[in-house]
Amino acid sequence: MHVLSYCNCISNAIQLSVSAQLEAQEEFEVAGVSPMVSLRIPEDHLMELDRLVGFDGMRNRSDVIREAVRRLLASPLPGQGGRVEVDLGPDLTIRLSDYCNLVGESADVVLRQSAREYIRKELTQGATVEELLTRRKDELRSRFDDDSNALR
Repeated sequence: MHVLSYCNCISNAIQLSVSAQLEAQEEFEVAGVSPMVSLRIPEDHLMELDRLVGFDGMRNRSDVIREAVRRLLASPLPGQGGRVEVDLGPDLTIRLSDYCNLVGESADVVLRQSAREYIRKELTQGATVEELLTRRKDELRSRFDDDSNALR
């Protein structure tokens, strides 16, 4: 019985090894020449990685890990400005691209300037950030109070 179990373990290990080699060959062909990095992660993290395979064009664990590393490296370090990722949708993406080509600026410059202009406009209309927040909290409070009164 132990010999059979041992053979199954060896068979599984060989299958995993062959799968890893095939995945490595596929990555080499797709990603070009890039260094290989080995790491150890807990089994529950590995299961979560496997769960993400197949989403957003990620074909294997390596694609998932590369995307996670890309996102980590794209996030700001403490003390630097914040970073926001926004899905613009197809129509706004095209319009932003056309505008950037027209004015000769990058999308991040245009979006940063747009945010500054939007905030400046709100503040010059007589309301400070604190006043805007207070108004919004009061709105939400009154809406909550109205809902709670309706339940009684």
